[in-house]
Amino acid sequence: MILLEKHKVQRNPLCGRYGRVLNMKVNLLLNFQRASKVAEELIEALNKGGIFGRKELPDDMAESLKKYLTEEEFLRFITLTTALDYMRNAEKLWKSSILTIQDEEVKWVFHPEKVMEQGRENLKSALGKHKLAMKKEKDSEIWFKISKTLHENYGGSIKRLFEVYNYDVEKMFKDFMVGEKKERFPSLSGIKLFPHWIRSLKDKTNLPFRNLHKLPIPVDVHIARATFTTGCITGRYSSKGINDTIRKRVIKVWEEGLKNSGIVPIEMFRPLWLLSKHGCHYRKNGKRPKLSECPVKRYCVEGKVIVTSNRVEIDTQLTAGR
Repeated sequence: MILLEKHKVQRNPLCGRYGRVLNMKVNLLLNFQRASKVAEELIEALNKGGIFGRKELPDDMAESLKKYLTEEEFLRFITLTTALDYMRNAEKLWKSSILTIQDEEVKWVFHPEKVMEQGRENLKSALGKHKLAMKKEKDSEIWFKISKTLHENYGGSIKRLFEVYNYDVEKMFKDFMVGEKKERFPSLSGIKLFPHWIRSLKDKTNLPFRNLHKLPIPVDVHIARATFTTGCITGRYSSKGINDTIRKRVIKVWEEGLKNSGIVPIEMFRPLWLLSKHGCHYRKNGKRPKLSECPVKRYCVEGKVIVTSNRVEIDTQLTAGR
């Protein structure tokens, strides 16, 4: 495989029609056409029986609260819980959040005005009751800052926040990534959690979002792992966890692969997450015990694919006819 000069993007004569290689120090090939096919077949499988018979993500637990909450309460529940969805078990997070909002003693944490009245110390204690905040100082500070911003600038209303941007999530995303907004919406302003937040709201509400196709796919361990196991990115690479090199390439391969498909990148989060969680996760030492049940098994590449929160090791390549 030819390695290219740093920062340049060119056609690799050895790659044919499959894709491109980015950066001379990274021996990874982005296979756009393959990503397009994988996406089409995964979406079809999801719409039929699910991926390994599964369709739901951890945040779908929130659906059970809809009939008990007002629209604004539901939007705040999704928003504030998502802000803590980093470096932790998502299923435990959402279970803890549901227990918290159902608890009369501490459910006030989902009301920005009451958070301001109670203050940081009481908030920290309340978020700890059902282990909603695992990193007590950091998590409670994220929660407090977002609540403060909603209370002081948007009357505690998530809808009002979106109305300010006329529901244009592309403009909102760019605004959140820099300056004052980044400070006022900690965690939610990140390149992973912002599109993850919008994706979750899109799946559960009828908010009239615009420019959804401009948001990048949220990249976590599962999305990266499934992208590598399906051969959408191949080559050799190792790192300590999901770094910018991995994140940018996963975002790029789905952005390019989904062009003109009618599928927006954030819609691929669900099928890829399910594929990894219930299939690729069991791949170890060359063995693929879930392969026969996989809806995209014909795309599964041989070789080494190790993707965890603290380790990435890839050594794969496409073979003729695959």
